[in-house]
Amino acid sequence: MAVAAQRDQKSNDQLMKNFWFSASLVLFAAGCSVGQPKINYGNDECAHCRMNVMDQKFAAAIETVKGRSYVFDDAACMVPFVFTDATVPEGEVKTWYVADFTHPGRLIDASTAFYLHSPALRSPMRGNMAAFSTEADRTTAEAEFPGDEMDWAAAKKKLAE
Repeated sequence: MAVAAQRDQKSNDQLMKNFWFSASLVLFAAGCSVGQPKINYGNDECAHCRMNVMDQKFAAAIETVKGRSYVFDDAACMVPFVFTDATVPEGEVKTWYVADFTHPGRLIDASTAFYLHSPALRSPMRGNMAAFSTEADRTTAEAEFPGDEMDWAAAKKKLAE
C-alpha cells in the first residue's frame, strides 16, 4: 500500500511540474509576442511631432521587424517619419496601422484600408486623410466629406508631399 501511495505522489509531483512548466512557457510566449500596437489615447506621444495622440479617428502606428511599436496622432506624421525623416527605414517596417474612421480606436492594416482625402476631414496634422476597413464605409463617409478616394500607395504618396 505504501509503495502505491509513493507512486501516486510521484505521479502527482510530475503532473504539477509539467503544469508549472507549461504555464511558464505560455506566460513567456505571451510576454514576447508583439501583436497590434496599443495606443493609450491622451497619454501616448506621437513619435514624429511629440503631440499627445488624442483623436481615435486618425491615429496610426507602425510595428518594426524587431518588434518595436511607434504611435502617431495622424497618418500625416507616420508617413514622413518613415519616408522623409527615415527615422525608421521602410524596409524595417513590418506592419503599418491606421485608425478606422468609422470605428474610432480600432486599428486596421494600412496596406488594405480604403482611404478618403478631403479638406473637410480636418485631421490633427492636417493630412485630412481618413482610413476605412471597407469600401462601403468610405463611400458612406464621402457623402459628408467629399474628396478623393485612394488606396495605400496613393495615400502614402499624398502624405509624403
